[in-house]
Amino acid sequence: MEYHQQRHYHNNNQNQYNPPNTVNSFFGSNSNSSNSPTNTKITSGEADLYLDQYNFTTTAALVGSIDRKVFVLLRDGRHLFGVLRTYDQFANLILQHCVQRIYLMDSKQYAEETLGIYMIRGENVVYMGEIDIDKEDLPLETLTKIPFSDAQALQHEKTKKWLVENKIKRDAFIKKGFTYEFNSNDLY
Repeated sequence: MEYHQQRHYHNNNQNQYNPPNTVNSFFGSNSNSSNSPTNTKITSGEADLYLDQYNFTTTAALVGSIDRKVFVLLRDGRHLFGVLRTYDQFANLILQHCVQRIYLMDSKQYAEETLGIYMIRGENVVYMGEIDIDKEDLPLETLTKIPFSDAQALQHEKTKKWLVENKIKRDAFIKKGFTYEFNSNDLY
């Protein structure tokens, strides 16, 4: 039977939830070939061991990224790279071998600073994604590495200029009766 034909959970006589007995019955296994090795039934208790079968929409979705190299973009615009070691229900992250990288694309430059073990408060995370370690350094080949303190100073000047420009835009919008979504804490 097809998957969409197997999804009947409700008994017509009662108005209560009746889940399927096994994962294979839920995913539509063919009951005619019960002796084949590919048709081994997995009980719903055993299925809990296989996290790949679930679509997580909470911080539980991060479980697949544990012990993998990740990129984290923070609200203040910082780019962090490191190995995700653990997290909690609030998406607070612990990165090991953490490196902060500053990109100055106007001048084709970048800088790095090693941070070591780093804890990130979950509410400051804008984006997190896994990194292909084989391709991680490819974009850096076209950029020139500069000292981190120099990159910080250049980035700080660029950020100050951007903040002034956005405050001017905000004031112009407000004068005309519009709102302008601008938060000086969100620099990403």
